[in-house]
Amino acid sequence: MPIGNLYVIAGVSVVGGALFGFDISSMSAQLGEQSYNCYFNDGPKGPPFTQEPCSGPKPLTQGGIVASMAAGSWLGALISGILSDRLGRKKSIMIGAVIW
Repeated sequence: MPIGNLYVIAGVSVVGGALFGFDISSMSAQLGEQSYNCYFNDGPKGPPFTQEPCSGPKPLTQGGIVASMAAGSWLGALISGILSDRLGRKKSIMIGAVIW
């Protein structure tokens, strides 16, 4: 394997990891939003209970919401290999782009 090709592969891997980290970190910006807290309101505060600001989801619910992003990535990684073997690389990339 030529050394230049190794740098390209490493660079693509670094960009992929950075984008995954950016995607996960963007969820932390949503956790404090009032619209998020009211949509997933499980607590004693909020419109169905009181007129105070919404208290947001319970910790178990919030953990499930955040963990579902990583679980979806894991499931997509498993399915993409099988899909590309059966349909081919180009068709599986197109299907992944439509689903995403």
